[in-house]
Amino acid sequence: MTPEEREPSPDQLLAMAYADGELTAEARRTFEARLAREPDLVREVAEHLRLDVLARRAAGPEPADFEWKRLASETLQRSGLGVGWTLLLGGSTALFVWAAIKVALSDLDLAAKLALAALGVGVGLVGAFTVRARLRTLHLDPYRDLER
Repeated sequence: MTPEEREPSPDQLLAMAYADGELTAEARRTFEARLAREPDLVREVAEHLRLDVLARRAAGPEPADFEWKRLASETLQRSGLGVGWTLLLGGSTALFVWAAIKVALSDLDLAAKLALAALGVGVGLVGAFTVRARLRTLHLDPYRDLER
């Protein structure tokens, strides 16, 4: 018997029912408590949600999809976005370094310097951990296989 032919397990059936919104309120709460503890179950639900999104995608493209595709193929659009992101990141980094040097060399008292350093480090940590969280949950995103 191939994996495609075997019967789904009780957990797979629960994951399907959860993804389809078919569980009662009590069953949903119980299942969500399990989701908080069982990463394999989370992946199972994510896979069912991904399949649901893909099935809905079979309806065909919308008019805006054609324009997005046309924009993505334009050299001007691609290069403009590339240059824009490069300038944004480069300018932000240069501004942060310049501000850090100015603050360090300024006559501000130590408390103000520490407060500004804490602000800079805090912004950096929030950004870094936001990217980390996105990368850790990317495989669970049901929309990752869709093209716009």
